[in-house]
Amino acid sequence: MNRHALALVFLLGVWCGATVFMWQVAIRNFTVANALAASDDPGFRAVVEGLPAENLRAAVRYQASEVNRLFFNGWGWAQILLAAPAVFSAWRLRNRLALAAVGVMAALTLFLQLYVVPETIRLGRAIDFAREGEMAAASEMFWTLHHTYTGLDMTKFVLGIAAAAIVLARKS
Repeated sequence: MNRHALALVFLLGVWCGATVFMWQVAIRNFTVANALAASDDPGFRAVVEGLPAENLRAAVRYQASEVNRLFFNGWGWAQILLAAPAVFSAWRLRNRLALAAVGVMAALTLFLQLYVVPETIRLGRAIDFAREGEMAAASEMFWTLHHTYTGLDMTKFVLGIAAAAIVLARKS
């Protein structure tokens, strides 16, 4: 296997592996927040004593949201850094299918990082403490963007696996 094929398979492995890790981070942050809100740890309970359960839950979920915002924004920029050498390696391989897959991954990454992520962060912060029924349009748009991110991120993942498989199949 030549160095460009090896580099591309490595970069795609890192990209896809880190994507799965980020999916887990997003899910686990809210699971931990909910568990923390329900915690009966005496030290924690002493600190939050007097805080209504609804406010405590809102505060820990807000913290989980902020962590997710930080991680997904950082991950988006990291993906751009991964995309550049991946596109270069695919181009050097002269493999049109792999280049097309990686090129689409890079384009989706740019779209997500330059539009979807910042807009999701903005809307998420706007609706974090909104009461039920308030900001319905913002909430609807937030969830539309959230689902867009999820769908396109899964598409990138599948394209990454496909591109790696194409390179490995051609080089074996």
